[in-house]
Amino acid sequence: MDLKKIVQDAETGLLGLLKVLKEDPIYGGRLKNIKTKEMSYERKKFLIILDIGRTAYRLYFKNRITQPELLALCKKLQVIDAESKIYHGTERRWKNRK
Repeated sequence: MDLKKIVQDAETGLLGLLKVLKEDPIYGGRLKNIKTKEMSYERKKFLIILDIGRTAYRLYFKNRITQPELLALCKKLQVIDAESKIYHGTERRWKNRK
């Protein structure tokens, strides 16, 4: 499942709900509960996908990932993670310079 697609679908659903509520408050009110439940399930799916990703990333460091596509994604994340660590604590270091 593509994370970008899930986020885009959630955003589209939310924007659609807002449009319906603006155009027809009575109809929008009826759909509100359905759309709220739909968005709740989309959020739950998103959180589970995040957990899957975290678990896969931990397994990557234990050399237990063998699927090439998943390996490539973990390697990309490892590079980004290493680059981002450069900036962790930058604000604190700047404040301590005074």
